[in-house]
Amino acid sequence: MKEAVVALGTFDGVHLGHKRILSDAVSYAKKHGLKSIAVTFNPHPQQIIIPERGLKLLTTLSERKELINALGVDEVITIKFTTGFQKLSYKEFAGKYLVKKIKAAVVFAGYDFAFGHNRSGGVDQLKNLGREFGFKVKIVKPVKETVPAGRQEKHIVKSSLIRNLISRGNFNHAIHLLGHPFQITGRVIHGVGRGGGLGFHTANLKIENHKLLPQHGVYLGKTLGRKCVVNIGARPTFGSGSVEIEAHILNFSKNIYGKKIKLQLYKKIRDEIQFNDVEELKERIRKDIDILKRYVI
Repeated sequence: MKEAVVALGTFDGVHLGHKRILSDAVSYAKKHGLKSIAVTFNPHPQQIIIPERGLKLLTTLSERKELINALGVDEVITIKFTTGFQKLSYKEFAGKYLVKKIKAAVVFAGYDFAFGHNRSGGVDQLKNLGREFGFKVKIVKPVKETVPAGRQEKHIVKSSLIRNLISRGNFNHAIHLLGHPFQITGRVIHGVGRGGGLGFHTANLKIENHKLLPQHGVYLGKTLGRKCVVNIGARPTFGSGSVEIEAHILNFSKNIYGKKIKLQLYKKIRDEIQFNDVEELKERIRKDIDILKRYVI
């Protein structure tokens, strides 16, 4: 018996375009009394197909699944993307996964969805497979938003576009296209203690290697239910060199070393600065915290 409404995609970032696919699938499932399932892939296919590119991702797998679940999806199925899986034809993928394992009644996919060996299957092939195997196919139109570029042209919201915006420093616009705060999940580790020495205790995070980080600078965020100001950078005032992520959490004094926490970044307020001395740095940190206190999250 066919019982599932499936949303197909890698869904890196779970941005506005992804949200439309997933929300449409959830709405359809609820209307027809079916189960909604999001099918995603890990690692990201490009990390296996073109590993030399060193693709950095907007979301780790855990972040991605959490964002998908927040949209009301009943279940998230993660297919391990391997060199063996990569060799499956699009028909083999549909028969093995959509038909036999998941028992799809309806499949939702984006306008540019591609699958199968060498991405040989697209939306037309998916529709043909639906007719052959007996599942409905719903292709979701792209979401378009303005991107700051002279004429304010509208662009299709895509993960690659958002990665480029973040890499180029257009963080605040990237947040708009994501439709949610930028997440950084990591384990709290011991730093060198400079924050505490300055009078501003910080939580230093160790994150997954393939996670894309925003450009160096200071961000307003939230973690553990409290506001925080987050510095991403090499701390040039001290000549540190290595990139570090540290969060000063307002009105918080608990010991969280070794715990995994999630930072939600809402806004970038300034670039990284090399100060002339420690007192100048401390004054700037106080100003950053004042901005955070006034910011409504």
